[in-house]
Amino acid sequence: MSCDPERVTGFVDGELEPALAAEVAAHLESCPECRGQAEAERALRVRLRALTNPEPPRGLEARVREVLREPAFPQRAMRWALPAAAVLVLGIWLRGHAPFVAWDLARDHDKCFSRQPLPAAVSSRDPEVLAAWFARQGTRLPALPAEVGELRLVGARYCPLASLSLAPHVYYRSATSRLSVFVVPQGVRLEDRLESETHGEQVLLMRLDGAVVGVVGGREDEVRAFESALRPVRAAEGAPQR
Repeated sequence: MSCDPERVTGFVDGELEPALAAEVAAHLESCPECRGQAEAERALRVRLRALTNPEPPRGLEARVREVLREPAFPQRAMRWALPAAAVLVLGIWLRGHAPFVAWDLARDHDKCFSRQPLPAAVSSRDPEVLAAWFARQGTRLPALPAEVGELRLVGARYCPLASLSLAPHVYYRSATSRLSVFVVPQGVRLEDRLESETHGEQVLLMRLDGAVVGVVGGREDEVRAFESALRPVRAAEGAPQR
């Protein structure tokens, strides 16, 4: 293939079909320019994922209202400035709100598993292969099982969330079920764990090895089984009720 910056970006984002992704990967081996673009975009995503979740400054709404009371402020701007500021504050707050994060993960789980073939940037049944791939992108995965019950590891990629962040999304499948494991970017307000049901899916958020991990599946028993596999000591003590 010839140089195609848009395809390189799609390759870095994990949005390409497997055959096209393999073609781009082969091209990167022989093209320093495209390889440089891919490395720069990966480095940028690593820096973006490392950003902390900002807190709105105290008194923001009061200062906005004070500005809007200025006589010279155009009437048209007054109609949209305060709602825009409110949306900004609400958006910043929702990024770290655990129930919103649970909704976001369930939405992405449904979106990815509705696509054929499954959109995976790396396909493997070996957790170490996936861990090594994410490590090259600057992300450390917790220790993941190759299988739990009938669910088998099949692959992974980075998925864009509604919070404008990228999260590692690991896929598991059986003949009748599908399950996702996410490593959620920093900033989630979560003490230890949260269980919820959204989009018809069971969602578990939990703190594991200094990160927030999300498990999404259609069956509560399979989600609980994954919790036992990911942190058996905590699960043995007995999970708190909702």
